[in-house]
Parts: sequence; C-alpha cells; structure tokens
Amino acid sequence: MNVRHQLRWLFAVQAVLLAVAAWRNLHQLNPDAVAYCRIAGYYAAGQTELAVTGYWGPLVSWLMVPLLKAGAVPLVAARVVMAFSGVVFLAGALSVFRSFRLPNVALRTGACIAAVWSVFWSVRHITPDLLLAGLVALAVSATVKMFLAPCRRLAVAVLPDAKREGAAIASRRHARHAIAVGVWWGLAYLAKAVALPLALLTTAGLAVLAMSGRRELRAELAARLGLAWLGTALVAAPWIAVLSLHYGQFTFSTTGPIAHALAGPGEQAGHHRAMTTLHQPDAGRVTQWEEPSRMAYVRWSPFAGGENFRHQLAVVGDNIGICWDWLNPWRAWLTGAELPLWRRWLGTFDVLGISGLAVLIAGGCMVKCRRCLRRQRWCWALVPVVALGALYLPFFVMAEDNRYFFPALPFLWVLAVGAWGWSARVRAGFGVVNYSFAVPAMIWLAAALAGIPNQASHVAHDLAARLQASGQPGPLAGSGLLPGGRSGIYTAFLLGERWLGDDVLAGPAEFASAGARVVVSRRGSQQAESLARDSRWRPVEPAISVSLQVFVRAHP
Repeated sequence: MNVRHQLRWLFAVQAVLLAVAAWRNLHQLNPDAVAYCRIAGYYAAGQTELAVTGYWGPLVSWLMVPLLKAGAVPLVAARVVMAFSGVVFLAGALSVFRSFRLPNVALRTGACIAAVWSVFWSVRHITPDLLLAGLVALAVSATVKMFLAPCRRLAVAVLPDAKREGAAIASRRHARHAIAVGVWWGLAYLAKAVALPLALLTTAGLAVLAMSGRRELRAELAARLGLAWLGTALVAAPWIAVLSLHYGQFTFSTTGPIAHALAGPGEQAGHHRAMTTLHQPDAGRVTQWEEPSRMAYVRWSPFAGGENFRHQLAVVGDNIGICWDWLNPWRAWLTGAELPLWRRWLGTFDVLGISGLAVLIAGGCMVKCRRCLRRQRWCWALVPVVALGALYLPFFVMAEDNRYFFPALPFLWVLAVGAWGWSARVRAGFGVVNYSFAVPAMIWLAAALAGIPNQASHVAHDLAARLQASGQPGPLAGSGLLPGGRSGIYTAFLLGERWLGDDVLAGPAEFASAGARVVVSRRGSQQAESLARDSRWRPVEPAISVSLQVFVRAHP
C-alpha cells in the first residue's frame, strides 16, 4: 500500500476517533466555549450588534451557525466544529511534512502522531487553537513552496527560447499561488487574531532565508512576499473594517491590549474583570465574558517609567521560563516532586519535552554552520516556532496555556527529525524522537476516548437541571470554582440566564444588590458561611456537590 492510500485510511480512522471522543466528552465546557457558543447563537438569530466582538475570533462561531440553524444544540455544534478542526490540523501537518520533504517513514509517523494529538486536543477545550494550528500549517507550507519555487528570471536565463513562454506561464501561476498563501493566513486571522502578526513575522523570516545567497532573485521573491501580504489583507480587511466601525477606531483585535493589561503591575494583574467583579452584562448577554473589551482594564505602558520597563522585562523572563519548562524533558522531575511517578515519567516524554532538545540542536547546528540555512530545508521550521513564542512573551501566559502553541507541533516534528537525523545520522535518534512524540499522544488519546474528567461541567449540568425543574432561577452569581472551571458561569450558560460575575469579598448584601437570585460558592469558604447565616438566602438541598454550596434568595 503506497503512502497516499495509507493517508486516506489515516483520515478515516481519525474521523472515527474524533466522533467517539466527541461523544464521550459532550459535557465538556470551558469559559471560552461559553463565549463562542453564545456568539454563534447571536449570529444565528441575526443579532449582529451582540455577535461582533474584537476579543474572540469569528471563524469558530461562523462554522457553528449552519449547525445551529439546522437544530443542533450549541454543545453538539461546537463538538462538530472541533472535530472539523482536527481534520484541518491533520491536513495542515501533512502539508508541512511534504513541503519540508520529510522521508516517507517520517511523514507517515508524523501524520499518525498529529492525528492522535488532534483527537485529544479536539475535546480538551472548545477554542479556535486547533483550527488555528491547521490553518497556520497550511499557510506556512504554502509559503515555503512559494519561496522555493523556480523564479522566472532564473528560468529565462537558462531555458531556450522555446521553453521561455512556459516559464512565463509558470511565473504567473506562482503569483496566484502567492495570493493563495495570503488567503490561508487571512483565514487563520479570522480564527484567532494572533495569526495576523504571526503571518508578518513568519513570512518575513522565511523571505530573509529564501533571499540569503540569492541576490539576483531578491526582487522577484520580494514581489511574491508582497502578493502574499496582499492576499492576507484581502481576506482580513472586511473583518477589520467591521471591528473598526464597531469600536469607532482602527481595530484588528482587542485581545492583545487586554492580555497586556493582565500582565501589568498591581493587584488587578492576571484577573479578567468579567470573572472577578460583580457587574451587569450588556442587555441580551448571558455574561460579559462574551465581550470583555467593554470592561475597564487597567492599561499600562512599559515605556512610562523605569519601574514599568523592569516589570515588562520580568514578564518576558517569566514567560521564557514557562516556555523552557514546556521544552525541558526533565521539568517534571525537577519541579514536580509532589506528582505521582507515572505523571513524572509522562512529563519526561511530553511532546514539548524531548522535541525541545531538537529545537536546541537545530539552533546549535545553524550557529555552527550558517550555510545549512540554505542547504537544509528543515532548519526553516524554526522560524514559525520562534515567531510564535516571541509574540506571546510580552503578554500574560500561564503554565496551562500550552494550547497557544498547538501550531508549533508540525514544525517541532520537522525540527526533531531533521536535527536528530542530520547531527546523529543514527537510527536510534529517530526512535527517540518517535517515542517522545508518540507515547504521550497515545496516553492522552486513551483519556479522550474514556472521557476527560471535568468536575465543574458535571456539577453545572446537574445544577442546571435541578434549577430548571424548580422554575426560572433568575440571574446567577459566584464562580463555584472546581477542577475544570467555573461551575457558576457554566450553569448560567446552560440555563440561558445572566451570570453577574463574582467577587471573593462579596457578601449576602452585595449579591442581593447586584440582583442575583442564585449564588454558587465553595463549601466552607467565608463567603458560603456568611450566606448560610443570612436569612435572605437559603441553601439548595440536597447538596449538588461536596465541594460547592448553592444558595437561592428566599425573598427576591
């Protein structure tokens, strides 16, 4: 069986695994899922004034709209879109492996690993990160092909007259191909706004490598780069225009300013206002988390003074440390003494672990022999990885945010295969790389097929059913933070009721003043004890969870 037929079977197997994993994890919720599902509902209902937001990329919600109009419930529609994202990711990974000309054995193995990871990632969160990863992979592979395609000037110089017309036709085909590169980048921007600066950095970096040592072709390669950027602009401009009209100023995203505000100095840093304050969502919304851009974040500039600049450097340093932890295969042993033995071994063979060594080896190879930038195509895979990391360094990144780096997986595989194969030239090197990617992927695949534990989602479904049976509960407040997220906002989403946020210092009077009729709180907390002592609130019995207490206003 040739490679093409094997890959067809791989897509078929992936589709079955994606369907099983989606069914086993249909209950899964995360805070971002609430926003994307609600925004999709606004589009389906024609409420564009609520649907347009600069914080959330529109593509995931747009893909959900036909399913919602066909009668699917939001969570089912979201699961279908996430499964589709997994297919796009596998297609993108294959395109990367082909553009970097991996040997067949490395291509097949990398494709299997990408398929397995896509199943777990498709049910881990409902976010655009997996779709973004696939679109970025398709965009980068097309960019590499664009820069390495034969140039018209070179062809005209070496071909006889009879073949020059064919070279000119091929050159025009390359121009259309450059526009297609921009279209892929534009679609990636619609999935998640970080793709726009990533497109500029990655294409510019690849252009520099392509022009290195090819002085006579720089003009044509620069023209291709310009056409690629033009294609990106053609796709991105309509949405940028919509956002700019919506906010009254030029806007391609509001995510970056908010993420930078979260990284700032002071007690407000690291906390979204929608999650940590009691407030009234905009009319028609379930939660202001659907549009956090309208909330008052404390903006700051690293150039406003020496203290701010030092703080920015500290943020960058902390983020470098987080990225190093992801790439360090020994981090689970050095910093995870409280983890069980199996979890430390899994951390050792994490996909971002030993593959991180490949990145270091690739960098060392390029420093030692700069000519490999032109001779070894696999070295180019370092460009999107570095660009992606550089974009997040100045902003707020948590250790659990490695989903931001899903797009790096295909390029880490290319670097791992290339670096081990080029530096070691031994068969054992590929075996180490193979197992470092495959072992954790298979473990997390088993977790996805069995159903990922999410206590917060389970509690929210149970609480929503009980409150629904008791009549309209009215607005909810309180987080009810459990493993898996905030049960309070999940419950409000499932009921379609307003969620008024949370404040750990709020008491019975503050919740009542905010208009809450139901409060979800951690059992044993000072907040729960004060609500239990107040006659205006009565606990819901029997208890929904041993970890939570739910209170309903006795006299609304």
